[in-house]
Amino acid sequence: IMHKKIFNFENYGETKSPVPSGEVDVVDPQGEYAYENYNLDQYIGDRNVILIGIPGAFTPTCTEKHLPGFVSNEKNIYAKGIDEIICLSVNDPHVMVAFEDFINFEGSNITMAADPYGEVAEQMSLLTDMGVMGNRSKRFAAIITDGKIQTLLIDEKGLDVSSADNCLKHL
Repeated sequence: IMHKKIFNFENYGETKSPVPSGEVDVVDPQGEYAYENYNLDQYIGDRNVILIGIPGAFTPTCTEKHLPGFVSNEKNIYAKGIDEIICLSVNDPHVMVAFEDFINFEGSNITMAADPYGEVAEQMSLLTDMGVMGNRSKRFAAIITDGKIQTLLIDEKGLDVSSADNCLKHL
């Protein structure tokens, strides 16, 4: 499925880009169903959100380094006025249900969302071929307020730019 790219990060910062409208499956551990389908822009609305993009649930860097930083800094992030931390991955929703259980097992409250067709990653021009893993999202963190991405932090390699510590510096 090809979708129109709505993001042009070469001119980023001049005008704030809207939250992508791609369909996602948001994990709801308390809900009647394991996950609910939304358009991401409608789900986020005008709330203050950090959207974390990861290449894959249960992959080593995401599981052992990236997400734990947000778990340990969760209270600090919410104290800066963020309403929700959402972790997005190009995985199927069942994988994200299991990942939610794994990451939040000690009581943290990071929302997991599946981008099963890579729509959101593609709309953000962050969909990339990762060989054996297929098309996945680059690792990123987007600070969103009033339905617009205020700051987009993308890791081309490793994990420095999109870390929880770096996000806190931008809040």
